[in-house]
Amino acid sequence: MLKRFIARQMVKKTKSRQLPVEILEQKHVDLAQPFPNDSSYFYGGDKEGNAFIARMAFRGPDRQHEHWFDFKFNGLGFFGLHQDPGAEGEGFQLGNLKWEPVEVGKIWRITYDGKVTDETGKEHSCETNLLFTGEHEVYDFAKSSDQRLIADAIAASKWNKQFFFKLKDTHQVHYEQTGNLTGYIILDGVKHDIKMWGSRDHSFGSRNWTTWDRHYWITGKSDKGYSWTVTTIRFDFLGRLTAGFVVEPDGTIDAVIDCTDLETVSKLKTLPDNALIELKMRSGKKHTMEFFRNGHFPYIMDQKYLMFEAIGTYKFDNVEGLGMVEFGFHADKYTL
Repeated sequence: MLKRFIARQMVKKTKSRQLPVEILEQKHVDLAQPFPNDSSYFYGGDKEGNAFIARMAFRGPDRQHEHWFDFKFNGLGFFGLHQDPGAEGEGFQLGNLKWEPVEVGKIWRITYDGKVTDETGKEHSCETNLLFTGEHEVYDFAKSSDQRLIADAIAASKWNKQFFFKLKDTHQVHYEQTGNLTGYIILDGVKHDIKMWGSRDHSFGSRNWTTWDRHYWITGKSDKGYSWTVTTIRFDFLGRLTAGFVVEPDGTIDAVIDCTDLETVSKLKTLPDNALIELKMRSGKKHTMEFFRNGHFPYIMDQKYLMFEAIGTYKFDNVEGLGMVEFGFHADKYTL
């Protein structure tokens, strides 16, 4: 009982922080953290099968930064930036890969001018100018994660110095926003107009991918105007943690407090092509969400954690939708 009380006080203190959006939207690389990290991500997709994904993670002078910049054009295939884009610049910038705030908490511009390679390794010229426009205010996951479940997971663990050191990875600030991605990508001189559903996230604090056991992150939008994001993560030192939200067509935001676990979703395959996820909301509502993976962008984090960003289609409460389906797992523990 004492461990549970202490754990709940710890979680309550951590989740009580609420930073203004002007501060949230800045880059934060805290070198006092065990594994400093500032990660921001954009995703877009449409019903024709086109997709775009970009991510930058700034990790301080002692660890290599991370970057993603990939897209798929229906009929042309996959293209991506598969070499280091360059040195870290001011704000969110690595070489020619850059995103800038146009309207804080609402609109971001994504630009890149340089080479990309296709699936065969052939180089192509690429000029990118995209705008992400949010459809609602940014949503801090501190508002949705169920404090009691987190505290119970902490209380059930064996407490020692190493446990509390690793626990710092769970104290990140993490917020997301769904919206639209518009603009263009010029590939080998040919302009491709982009009009996609979109999602973004920003997190900062400490992150060490090698302590992650497995996770999924699901985000999308239905034809009836519902949008959602839900993540559930299991660490190698802690039980499953879940957070997320659903935006209803009238703009009301409801918090996800629980969802179908990893074992059920991945019962047949570590990387499932299709599964049904049930969402339990703070309001008492329940939603069902069936996803279908349709090709993916693969990544590896800290040389150990495999990540698969899939182009997804959905049935959200039996209504068609589209979005992104992310699964990840530790390469030493799981295989495809």
